[in-house]
Amino acid sequence: MPRPAPAAQRALQVIDLLVAHPGQRFTLSEVVRRTGMSLGSAHAVLHTLESAGHVRRHPETKSYALGPALVAAGVVALDEQPGIRRAIDAAPELARRLGAEVVVTAATADEIIFLARAGDPSPHGPDLRAGERVPLAPPLGAVFLAWSSDDEIDAWLARDPAASSAARRRHRSALDWTRRRGVAVGAASEAQRTFGAAASDLADVPVRADLRSGLTELLTAMAEGPYAVEALEGDRTYDLGVIAAPVFDADGTVVAAISGTGFAPGLSAAAALAAAEAVRDCAAVVTKASRGRPPA
Repeated sequence: MPRPAPAAQRALQVIDLLVAHPGQRFTLSEVVRRTGMSLGSAHAVLHTLESAGHVRRHPETKSYALGPALVAAGVVALDEQPGIRRAIDAAPELARRLGAEVVVTAATADEIIFLARAGDPSPHGPDLRAGERVPLAPPLGAVFLAWSSDDEIDAWLARDPAASSAARRRHRSALDWTRRRGVAVGAASEAQRTFGAAASDLADVPVRADLRSGLTELLTAMAEGPYAVEALEGDRTYDLGVIAAPVFDADGTVVAAISGTGFAPGLSAAAALAAAEAVRDCAAVVTKASRGRPPA
């Protein structure tokens, strides 16, 4: 495995910080405090990014925001990712149909990135902003892993903070259910609701080890509890945290997920099924419209 390049990592830290805080500007000292870089390193990175147009410095306050070069990068990236573009476009109408919030996410090798959200804020869902990242670790991310290779699934399971055989059996069952139904359903819990706030706090100050530890503890609580919902039936009512469906590209790879969240508690089985079908159908339409295809 190639060794990480420290200079590149520092530049990405700055860009990620600014992306997660749209409309905000940060001074050099604030960048140092939030990223943990030395003053000299932060100054050098910001100077390089400013010279290339990736950040812009305010002439009076000397604070930094995203620059015009990233606008061009974003436009080109969306052209290269038609599934993501169409998912973002479809989110407001789906939110209206669900009467809930809708988020669009994508996955890296070990993180989930929140790309966009739509719908009125709900007191029942996690507070996550575009640009924020959370670990791609069980029980999170079944919608991205259900169609993956055995090696990718094993790597995901290895990041399980609960690290118990019982939890791993539950995670594998959740992958099977997601693959069969075309949608992943997660239960709401206090840990799930608090998780969003913890992720936002960590995005504000990524260098804080205590915040990272707290996020891991919440993820462990979710992994050890009954997170995946694998039946929506009968006279039961359900408190749902998330309903997520995959958007596939032309190679049958999951490039994004469309998720409903912030549902009012106590949904009937019929209402929960209708919501799951609406999310799944929206993702299927986006996949088709962007010339993607589900894997065989």
